[in-house]
Parts: sequence; structure tokens; C-alpha cells
Amino acid sequence: MRDGNKVMIVGLGSVGNLVLEMLSRNQTLSEWVKIIAADVAEDRGQQSVNLEVAVADKLGLHPDIKFVSVDLLDIDSTAETLRKYDPDLIFQVATLQSWWVRDYLPKDERNKIVQAEIGPWLPMHITMPYHLMQAIKKAGTNPYVVNASVPDVVCPTLAKLGMAPTVGIGNLGEVTPLLKMAVSKRLGVPIRDVTLSMVGSHYVCYHIEANGSTDGAPYYLRVLVNGKDVTQEVDPDQKLKREGWDDIPQIPEDPLMYNKLTAATVVKVIRAILQDTKEIVNTPGPNGLPGAYPVRLGRELVEVELPDDISLDEAIAINEEGNRFDGIERIEDDGTIIIAEKNSRIMRDMLGYDVKKFNVQDSKELAGQLGKAFWSYGKRVGLPDFALNAIYAGR
Repeated sequence: MRDGNKVMIVGLGSVGNLVLEMLSRNQTLSEWVKIIAADVAEDRGQQSVNLEVAVADKLGLHPDIKFVSVDLLDIDSTAETLRKYDPDLIFQVATLQSWWVRDYLPKDERNKIVQAEIGPWLPMHITMPYHLMQAIKKAGTNPYVVNASVPDVVCPTLAKLGMAPTVGIGNLGEVTPLLKMAVSKRLGVPIRDVTLSMVGSHYVCYHIEANGSTDGAPYYLRVLVNGKDVTQEVDPDQKLKREGWDDIPQIPEDPLMYNKLTAATVVKVIRAILQDTKEIVNTPGPNGLPGAYPVRLGRELVEVELPDDISLDEAIAINEEGNRFDGIERIEDDGTIIIAEKNSRIMRDMLGYDVKKFNVQDSKELAGQLGKAFWSYGKRVGLPDFALNAIYAGR
């Protein structure tokens, strides 16, 4: 069992920087964990580290943070870095395209393109974790890997190749505190007395956040207040699926502000694993499973823990169906992802990008093709320059 406390954050974009900030300012974790901040952009990354050390000092904290330059697309170099620093846990948040870029499209264009859901965009999101897992294998190290890149789909795809990350973060982990807040207010009880056990896919989470409903996608929910089951009282006959809840708290629409919630889910998972809390966390991709589940986490402990009225097979089936809502028809045993016709057609009609299936081994090349198509489209419809500059177009 790994018993160290070295955390490597790979990718210092919005979420990565927020995790760096939260770890370095957390009274419990700040001077306990050793943080290795890693990014391909050396100057910007070192500046981020310098800032967090300075801010922490003003708060009376003195975290151990070091910056290292890492280019995940260079597997040999990444493996060498991993051997040198040998992190106990890697938080993988690098991606070829941030999820928020399309939110800066003109409203009408955004409303059309989001109907393609996440499936057709997967080359952008799976390339970096795939390269990281190859580098880990080459390095011969054995860290816990916490993956932020669409873990509901990326984790099970990499599992087909024997490269599953330990667990994912975000998505369902972001929705459950909002649902707890709604239950707390509705029943007039403290939020700390509300416990949720939930099974759901990325699609379920995205649509609850956007519309207050799963928009027809399946899910499982058990709600307890001080140990008493109140599920039927707060979600009668799965109202969240049929018509939604109208009292889910609203949070800022600015996607970069929203990332604070994502980062908080990361810190919760890191703490659970490294401090061996053995607490149950609603989170995606445990042990390469599709979608998200209640998961008990600790050192050498990643265990789905479901209520007694649902089996693991039933939970997996719910999430596989949820992935189909997201445009992922299926994941084949060789790591090939089949995209649903409806979703691939939207990308073809809007971007001229026509890919109905791809193998993870080809994801980098396809990400470049998709990025070039999206950049041309974004330029044409008025995507702001800062968002255009965030689009990967191959290298």
C-alpha cells in the first residue's frame, strides 16, 4: 500500500489551479501534502505556484509546492518525470479542449451544438489521460490516478485496455450538493443531516444542472435525513426524470466560476484516499466502471457501496443507458467508441466533422481534426478570440 502524501496535479488550467489553491490553503492538508504542480506551459505554471506560495504565506501557511514541466503528449519524457518524482497520487486534469469553450458561442449556435452531447467530443478528452496512463505503465510506478476528463466514459474505455484510472471526479459529485441543498430547504433540516446515494451518468448531471431534470435519462436516487428514507417524499416516482425539480439552487453561470465546485469534488476525493477516511463519495469512474456511484474511498480502497434495493449490475445498466443519451452507443473491447448517428450527424452538419467511431489509439489525430473544424466554425460564428485560442488544432 502506498502510504506517502505526494500529490501531482497534471494540468494547471482553471480546475487545476483551483485545486492547487484549495490544497495550499486548506488548514488540514496544506502542510501535510507535498504538491507537484505540472503543466506544459512552464512560465505560466511556475507563476501559478509562486502566487499560491505567496498567498498561503499571508494566511500563515507554508505548503510544500514544486513546479515541473510535463508534456503528456511526450510519453517517454513524462515517464522519466514520473520515475523521478514518484507521486503517490496523480490528479489528471489536462485536456485538449476545456468544456467551457462552447459556452462562449452565440446563444443560438450554442443551443444547437450542445445537442450533440459529449460523445463526439471524446477525442479531445481521452487523449491526455490515455497518454498519462501509458507513461505510468512505462515508468513502472503505481500511483492512485484521479481523472477529471469525462471519467464516466474515459475510465471505462481505458479499462478495456488495462489502463483504468483509480477513480474520477466531478459530474455527479457536483450535482449531489445542489440536490442536498434543495432537500434541506424543502424539509427544513440542516444540510449536514441529508445523505444522498446516487447513480447517474455525465448526461444526467449536465442536464440536471442545465434544466433541473435528467431529461428522460435513467438514474437512481436514495435520500436519507438522519437515517430515515425520505426518497419518495422528495422525489416521488422519479420526478427528477419526468418533470424535474424546480427548487435546485442556482449557481453562477460563468463556467470558470462553476469550476470552484468541480475543484471541491477533487479535494474531497484526494483527502478521502490519502487520509484513508473510508468515507462514501458520489463520484464517477471507480475501477473503470461507466458513470457514477456512491464509492467508499481510502488507501487501497475503491469500493462501490450501493443501498440494498439496487444491484451493481443494475447500476451499471443505468449508467450505460445514460451514456447512450450522451451519444456513446457503446465501448468495444478494443477501446473503440461508437458514436450514435444522431449525435455524429449534428457535428457533421455544423462543423463538417464526420466521425461515427474511433479507437482511443487514434484519438490524438482525430482531436486535431475536430479542433481545426471547430476553430473554423467558431471563427465564422463569432466565438471570442480567447476561446478560439483555447481550441486544440493539432501539433
